[in-house]
Order: sequence, then C-alpha cells, then structure tokens
Amino acid sequence: MRPTSIDLRMRIVAARAEDGQSMGEIARRFKLPKGTVQNIVERWRDDGTVQPRRRLAGRKPAFSIAERQRLARQVEADPAATLAELRDRSGKAVSLVCLHRTLRQLGFTRKKNLYVRANSSTPTSLRNGRRG
Repeated sequence: MRPTSIDLRMRIVAARAEDGQSMGEIARRFKLPKGTVQNIVERWRDDGTVQPRRRLAGRKPAFSIAERQRLARQVEADPAATLAELRDRSGKAVSLVCLHRTLRQLGFTRKKNLYVRANSSTPTSLRNGRRG
C-alpha cells in the first residue's frame, strides 16, 4: 500500500490546525480512515513533519555484508563443505535453511552428481534376452 500523498497530508494538518476540525470530520471530508488521519496529525505534532516514515518491514538479514563476503570466500575455498560445516565456521547461530538461503542469494547452488560409476558386481544388461 502506498503512503498518502504529501499534498493530502498537508491539507489534513491544515484542517486540524487552522480549521479546528475533529479527526472524524477530517476523515469524512477526505474519505480516509480515522486512524490514518490520527497518525498523520500525530506525526506532525511529534516530529514536525508530514513525510511518511521509512518502511521497516521484514526481518533483518542474519548475515551482514562483510559476513556474506567471508562466507562466499569459504565456499570458494572449500566447495565440498557441508552446510553444517559452513555454519560452524561462520560462528553464527543460524539454521541450515537460513544458511542455504543465504548461499542461494550469493549465487551458489548445490547439485547432486549427475554421473555415478556403474556397479561391477551386478549385470547391467540382459544376456541372450533373459535376465540373470
């Protein structure tokens, strides 16, 4: 959801300060929820600005930029390391899923071996059209 425009915010503050209208009257006049009007007026009263607050939604990353770079160097140095080994080396108390997602964000992928040696103890083809 986009923040309310600065122009509308200024008109709301003017209606409250200059006209002395109640929050409910302002909400009806501008067709906004009363809580939105109250938040804008409180922001003006407390901070002296009608600018919207910066969005702080979401979880903070578990690894900082420097820690991500260090993790990338560790993976490049030892690409066969398991996630548990990389987690222990990082010194962070994170889940393996978190570490895996961080590696994916860094561009690393873990793939299975596509080719496996054939087992020489069991036949791999039919003899004379019969099994065995």
